Amino acid sequence: MPDATEIDRAPFGHLRYGKEYGAEYWRGSIKLPGFEKVFSLIVRAGRGGPSQRQAAAMIAIVANASHLRQQATPAMAELHREAGLPVSDGEAEGKDVWSTLQPEEIEVSDESYYGDGRIFVGIIFGSTLEPDFAPAIETADGSFVQVLPGT
Repeated sequence: MPDATEIDRAPFGHLRYGKEYGAEYWRGSIKLPGFEKVFSLIVRAGRGGPSQRQAAAMIAIVANASHLRQQATPAMAELHREAGLPVSDGEAEGKDVWSTLQPEEIEVSDESYYGDGRIFVGIIFGSTLEPDFAPAIETADGSFVQVLPGT
């Protein structure tokens, strides 16, 4: 496998190897429960493919995607309000915020991101209201951390 340029690896699916500016990565796509469209996927890993820790983090993301969305909703709605983007017709919790966001990309870090071995997974969205607005859900080892503005 050291020379593989394409692999099939659960839970990521089919991945293709790439290297640019010295950074190694695997690209693919994945659909998460609770989100209507497919995300492009980038996994920061060497030729050997994603690590077991990266796979475990993504398994947690896939298993808990709907719950992560619920956890992120209040912060995502607040982020929209702060950016001056409409949220809902008076709905305080902002559940409709997801109707203006489209899945864009999921980025899976390697073990060095936080400096303690945890795996960062960023779930990035594009806005149908503002092209420069790309908020993300930050997770560590598959658990919700925060919503990032991404502007």
